[in-house]
Amino acid sequence: MAHEAFDQLVRDVEAGKSETLKQYLKAMGMFHRYSVGNAILIQLQKPNATHVAGFRAWQQLGRHVKKGEHGIAIMAPIVWRRKARKDTQQQEQNDPDDEVVSTFKTAHVFDISQTEGKPLPEFAKARGDPGACLERLERFIAGRGIKLERGDLRIAEGVSIGGTILLKACLAPPDEFSVMVHELAHEMLHQDPSNRPKEKTVREAEAEAVAYVVCQGVGLDMSTASSDYIQLYNGDKKVLMGSLERIQRTAGEILAAVTENGPSVDAAGRSAAVAMAA
Repeated sequence: MAHEAFDQLVRDVEAGKSETLKQYLKAMGMFHRYSVGNAILIQLQKPNATHVAGFRAWQQLGRHVKKGEHGIAIMAPIVWRRKARKDTQQQEQNDPDDEVVSTFKTAHVFDISQTEGKPLPEFAKARGDPGACLERLERFIAGRGIKLERGDLRIAEGVSIGGTILLKACLAPPDEFSVMVHELAHEMLHQDPSNRPKEKTVREAEAEAVAYVVCQGVGLDMSTASSDYIQLYNGDKKVLMGSLERIQRTAGEILAAVTENGPSVDAAGRSAAVAMAA
């Protein structure tokens, strides 16, 4: 089952980016990366903001700002060249003697809650019911000495920080299971600096491939969610094949722990089969 699931994921990734992913990337491109100062300004003025963009950017995404909404003030940088004085009237464009001057002006952005119109594209989600597998997964995580906490995460649905997995609160059960497996894969594969891929592309591809295989193994439908996620990080078939052994070993260990007929888990969080092979 694990091998078949991995082969299907490779085929999906090899097939190319889905239309949903293309639209998602276009939307994300509209949301500029803000400085720490502007992030603080946004938080102070609209604490519940999630996606902010300028008036015209929202129009390009098929949405418009609601009448009566007030923009969120941020500081936008302005850069121009102050021409150096020359004895001759002929001046070259972008003369190296020109002075580059930068300053700031007030600009306004709007949160998605202040707009209406076409829905933003979203990644496909895991579908189905993990049932008792979700509880078994939590026990497996605890058995490995990893803390599991839920809270108000806004940037991501889950984070692995070495010995602790943080999950966004109130995720639907299939999404919670998928995200939990993804972050657990990071804990199992990527916390040892001497034995982990250097490239984030590879690490993310490995974690999401593990999540895909495990979710398929417990009967969840991942649709294009995993292949889109891997492609978002520029992962490809070559990356996945290079990590095949690590992905299959990790997914197999998790599946053995969460499936109904799987081996019991010892105090170190290892399945009996894995412990015997160690």
